[in-house]
Amino acid sequence: MEKQLHWVKEAFSRSIVIMDGEKVVGGMHRDLLVRDVDAHLNGVHIFFDVRGFLVHSVNIHDKDAGDKIVGRIEFEGFNGAVVRLETGEKYTWQRENFMMHEWSIVADTPESKTGNEIIHYDRTRMFLADEGTIELVTALPNAEMLILTGLFVRNYFLRRRKIAAT
Repeated sequence: MEKQLHWVKEAFSRSIVIMDGEKVVGGMHRDLLVRDVDAHLNGVHIFFDVRGFLVHSVNIHDKDAGDKIVGRIEFEGFNGAVVRLETGEKYTWQRENFMMHEWSIVADTPESKTGNEIIHYDRTRMFLADEGTIELVTALPNAEMLILTGLFVRNYFLRRRKIAAT
């Protein structure tokens, strides 16, 4: 997998396209009036199953392994989220600034109090589109799932912000 990808979300769209150069390698889609999201990247196909009424949690399903739950996202207010995989690994989603122009996934390890950045995202607002880059800082066997999870959490927080504003 390349170390840098590009993502695009057109205005009023419920889909994100992920590209490696000019080649489409993945994407995410959410149906109208549904919180759940279907996502794929480089042959990895996962499903984000949003649970709960006021307090949400998200089960991450591996569609290629018979819809098996492979992880869970737990939200920490509007400040961040924790990703816990069934393998015991733990990652933290954190925003770099209030406007969410930059955010990252960091690995929570016992030897590091701040965590090691695994994936770094940035966003550039274009007229009628959101787009940005995804930089894989450290290669991992589950990098595709974590990349998709980072985009999912960012969009989750943006949808929550829009709902709160109305």
